Amino acid sequence: MHPQTLDPRERTCEARAGRPAMGRPVLFTVMLTLAALVVLALLVVGPALQTGLAVAVAGAAAGLVVLAWVLAGPRL
Repeated sequence: MHPQTLDPRERTCEARAGRPAMGRPVLFTVMLTLAALVVLALLVVGPALQTGLAVAVAGAAAGLVVLAWVLAGPRL
């Protein structure tokens, strides 16, 4: 059948069935933006921090990126 002859509900279901499962792009973007802001703040404030604290904050930012990928990233 041609897409023009299908009911709009059927067209939506057909389009979803052919597409691979996707993640949550808005949540993924928000989490990556937050991680980028943490890294930016670390670059600005980092020289005034103790080394251990700066490493911990950098590790937390990296952990946030990993968490974003696991929770909301694209499903391959």
